[in-house]
Amino acid sequence: MEIMRSSTRRTGILSYIALSFGPAWVAWAAVGAMGLGLDDPVIQLVTAAFIPAAAAVIVRRWITREGFADAGLRLGLRRHWRIYVFASALPPLILGIALLIAWAGGLWSPAATDWSQHLLFIAAIPVIPLLAMPIFFGEEFGWTAYLRDRLLPGRPVATTFATGLIWGVWHWPLPWVGYFGAQTSAWDAVIAMVLWIPLSVLLEFLIGFVWGRSGSVWPSTIVHGGGNLVVAAGLDTFTGSAMSITTSTVVYLLAMTPVVAATLLWGRWRTMPPRPHNAAVVSSADAGSRAHHR
Repeated sequence: MEIMRSSTRRTGILSYIALSFGPAWVAWAAVGAMGLGLDDPVIQLVTAAFIPAAAAVIVRRWITREGFADAGLRLGLRRHWRIYVFASALPPLILGIALLIAWAGGLWSPAATDWSQHLLFIAAIPVIPLLAMPIFFGEEFGWTAYLRDRLLPGRPVATTFATGLIWGVWHWPLPWVGYFGAQTSAWDAVIAMVLWIPLSVLLEFLIGFVWGRSGSVWPSTIVHGGGNLVVAAGLDTFTGSAMSITTSTVVYLLAMTPVVAATLLWGRWRTMPPRPHNAAVVSSADAGSRAHHR
């Protein structure tokens, strides 16, 4: 298997990070300067939701010219249907664990919840991540389908951690521009920045797991969308004001931890070595030797 030269890979990584961070942070700063808030889903979509994907397209097409052979655009549903089922099952599983943690910790009482008010949300849980796949493609086509396998090729655990770290930092401006509402204090914003790192790292491990087994970006969009719109939204829906944003995030982290640990113990972690298109490559023997190191 051919693998990209390190100089081309490095150019692609640096270009991608610059194109992902720069426009997104400028757009978010503009939102704050105009007195708007990123708690509005429409503003989230029109500002930076698709910037990571756009950055990946620009790098692949015009900077490294490596093309889209390894971009994971195929659904691969017939071959990898089990991965789609697994990805779809993760959000309700993690939400269930999170609610158990909140209950066991005395943070929330199921008996005090009027479940009849949430029947529509409960019924929609299986389909929400599927409907949201095109939206979360905007990030996953960049962070996972482009950056992840290029940071530390052949080392799936290490490169997943590094990707999650960078992805978490990318979110840092959000709590300062109203992502959690206009009343977010400076202290809460700082705590949110800190927690965004482990949150992104753990989520990237789940995303990377389905990506490595399917080679398709679409199961990754299911995991990401489910994390936002099922787990995070579900905690807010079911617990209401019983937990703060910080507490809810910590509960989310605790709920993801055993699931991530299970995927690590499961093993067979993989990366997809970038396949160049009209770009210089090293020998297939060298590529094979790298693929056996984490």
